[in-house]
Amino acid sequence: MSKRKPPSLTFKSLLLDNPVGLLVATLIGIIASLAAVALLGISGWFLSAAGLASAMGTALVFNFFTPGALVRLMAILRTAGRYGEQVFSHDHLLGLLRSLRLWVWDQRVKTPFSHVYQQTRGDLLQRLVGDVDMIIKWPLAVIMPWIYGLLGCLALLLLALSIKMELVFPILIYAVLQLFGMIWLANRLALPAVYRMQALAVHRRSRFMSFFSALITLTIRGHWQHYGDRLGMLDERQKTLQQRLQRVVSWQKLVSHIFTIALIFALLMLCVSWTEQGATLDTEIDGAWLVALILAVLGVNELIQPLANAVLSQGQSQVGLRRLNQLAVIAASETGDNIPVPSVEAIELSKFVGFYDPHSVLRLPKVTLQMQSGQRLRITGSSGAGKSTFLAALAGDLPYRGEVFLNGHNVCLTDQPKWRSQIAYLSQQSVIFQQSLGANLRLGNPQASDAQLMEVLNLLGLKEWAEALPNGLNTLLGAQGRDISGGQARRLCLARSLLRGAPIMILDEPFDGLDGSSIQRVCDALEHYAFRPKMLIYVSHIDSPLDRRSRQLELL
Repeated sequence: MSKRKPPSLTFKSLLLDNPVGLLVATLIGIIASLAAVALLGISGWFLSAAGLASAMGTALVFNFFTPGALVRLMAILRTAGRYGEQVFSHDHLLGLLRSLRLWVWDQRVKTPFSHVYQQTRGDLLQRLVGDVDMIIKWPLAVIMPWIYGLLGCLALLLLALSIKMELVFPILIYAVLQLFGMIWLANRLALPAVYRMQALAVHRRSRFMSFFSALITLTIRGHWQHYGDRLGMLDERQKTLQQRLQRVVSWQKLVSHIFTIALIFALLMLCVSWTEQGATLDTEIDGAWLVALILAVLGVNELIQPLANAVLSQGQSQVGLRRLNQLAVIAASETGDNIPVPSVEAIELSKFVGFYDPHSVLRLPKVTLQMQSGQRLRITGSSGAGKSTFLAALAGDLPYRGEVFLNGHNVCLTDQPKWRSQIAYLSQQSVIFQQSLGANLRLGNPQASDAQLMEVLNLLGLKEWAEALPNGLNTLLGAQGRDISGGQARRLCLARSLLRGAPIMILDEPFDGLDGSSIQRVCDALEHYAFRPKMLIYVSHIDSPLDRRSRQLELL
């Protein structure tokens, strides 16, 4: 059977989910970031130039208005840009959140029924919420700060180029170290700890919930202190990882500040000439522009600082993507083409074993058997031997290992529509829906008439009860059968299976909760010409008249 894997989530798909919204938010953020750098640079130039003009006696002819207007404009752009960036980035986040929710829902819909049980644990919702929260902040916390830092460094290069060519080289080294070298080093130091901390958080939560759910039992047996100590060890490990991540972030910020100070010192050294009288500013360099460049360096340093936290966001987003992609199940591209015959006359199982979890430590027995049309098989075994799991896998509701041959053809039963069309499966749990009695029965055969419904109810000893109901077959039954007894619910589910008219019946504990007379009625119904299956496979810990003509298989 060929398989295909559905498209998985990637960082590229996140960027392209709403490119226009992300582009608008990024452009506004760029304007605000460059305006903040320009505000420091222009303010530094303005104050320095105004001071020099006053010292040189040219204050009366100095143009105060244009630089002042530029300072005011940059301040407005910075403030308005930050506000606009927040508005558009949050709108982008909401759109991305909506897309992620739809993607998760699509994966749930595509999940084969036999694998749904793997995704219905209590921690799934909590894990999905955490993963989505980590992923949606990736564009804002990782990509956009890096773009702001890159453009800030480019602006520094252009400003330095207009002042003195030799100033470009230290700024270029600074940009490479800050935007690439520091990020690479931080990733090497921090990402493994991020991965371990996320895995530890899941393990810790599972331990925490199991500890409190069994607190009374642990207290009675005197083991609660032992389990509490183990939970405390997990807490300490998580705190250690958290402290390591915080140290990496702190060191990255510290080294970033050191690089900035070193750059300022290098720029001053390149702009100063050393003579016997001391250090003097090069004659071709305007002091006001040098002050503007140094203050712009401080502004770029402010843009680069968020990159320290971007390393954590990058690691958390990668973990979130990896775990969400685990929901993308491998769907079969072929459905039902591997059962070549319309009617099953022979079933052969070879080393057949069903399982709930492929990584479970539980060892279930391997079953090898052959059945022909007209035969019956009763399965027995101690509790936990895997009887219900065996029937569920045989019905196609669970995955299995081993081989299955139908009429001599090797087939796969899991999520197989053609196989399901030939079986009637009664699970161990009696499921009654909050619908009318007739609607519950017609789940087995939607075209069944009222007469057919009453006939099967009569065979199972429920006709008089049904006729005594206020509205007969139209009487509404409570959810989960709370208005009827357990024995009645069991027989109603069996009636639903009989109405299906399938040639193969797979029954899990059909006599559970029934008295002797009800068990006899069920056996008679299974022998009735209108409902007798070609093959009958059932699990029962109760002896019944069916056993006289049934083969016995005990699971050990």
